[in-house]
Amino acid sequence: MNGFREWLLFTEARQTIDPAVVQSYERAFRDGLEGLIQRSANNAPLKKTLETMRQCPIKTASGCTGWTDYIVGGLLRHCSQTVDLDASLSYVAFRMLSPVGERGQPRQPLFDMDPNREYNVDVGNPLAARFKTFLMHDLKSICGGKVRRLMLNPNRVPTVTIMPSAKGQEPGTVSAGEIPDPSDTEEYKALLRDIMSLLQKQSTDDLPLADLFLSILRGEGTRVQRQRFGHSTADRARKVIYQVIDGYAEKTGNLALRSLLQKCRDHAPDPNAKRSRHREKQVSPLAQLPPDTRDYISILQVIQAAGGAASSAVLGKKRARWYERKPRNPASPHPTRLHDVLACMVTHGVLEKHGATYILGPDAEKYTRLAQNAETVSV
Repeated sequence: MNGFREWLLFTEARQTIDPAVVQSYERAFRDGLEGLIQRSANNAPLKKTLETMRQCPIKTASGCTGWTDYIVGGLLRHCSQTVDLDASLSYVAFRMLSPVGERGQPRQPLFDMDPNREYNVDVGNPLAARFKTFLMHDLKSICGGKVRRLMLNPNRVPTVTIMPSAKGQEPGTVSAGEIPDPSDTEEYKALLRDIMSLLQKQSTDDLPLADLFLSILRGEGTRVQRQRFGHSTADRARKVIYQVIDGYAEKTGNLALRSLLQKCRDHAPDPNAKRSRHREKQVSPLAQLPPDTRDYISILQVIQAAGGAASSAVLGKKRARWYERKPRNPASPHPTRLHDVLACMVTHGVLEKHGATYILGPDAEKYTRLAQNAETVSV
């Protein structure tokens, strides 16, 4: 009887939505699926799983259903009497398919999955799970009254359906404001006290675990934590906090806490990603040479780029900052580094001066060999 009732409600609601709108959204979902299948050409298990969705987009207990039908069914089950179904369907489809949000900010749409990632397709369809997750979050916002423009009566107090705890009981409703905040429960407070106590015992001046944990609870990001506690200290303390909480969850048998902790680990960005790229940056071999040698190579690079001869004006333009620097040798009679380096290069036979023009000298070859295989030097 309940199944027939749900089918009747779905059929009536489906007729209130413009069929052209439903078809356009269904076609957009199919196009997104085809694009993801093409991008998954190198991932055979994922591609094979996605190809089954062409004939059966979403599997349910009663069979297969389309993308839009599943969305409409979710709206009917949770808030059919409180929201505009047509507008709510458009809202959900837009959020799933659009690469930008309503305010123009970039966001990750439904089909923007990494096709090269290894998914455990034996457990389930990753795209179907992603679709249901997207829909679950949107239903919470829509049915909870957070999107006021979608409500039939915006002044109505939002309610949430409470499923019966036993067979034969009818579902009930409760005002959203009547649902207690989990953080106000005694169980949550006791859990927080235990964790804070463990962190305070292990906290030191060099590793402020309790203070960093409070920073995490306040929602402060990694950047704020690093500015406050120091880069390496914040990263090291965060790892220790994870270990302490994990040990506490294992000791007390709190499986929900361990599951939540694992999700945080899986989705947390690598705090050392930028530092790793910086550390892997190759150091120029010229940095190991003496400063005077680097000065010579820098001038030779300018002259070679100018065709083998450069005037004083060209050298002064390319090395303008050298006019502001004093010679490396405090006893030099020349006022600036540029004048001092040019004079030394002429004295050592690296350059020859003809009027206001400098050309390569007989001893320039040993420096030019270094300059040919090196990047431009700024010293």
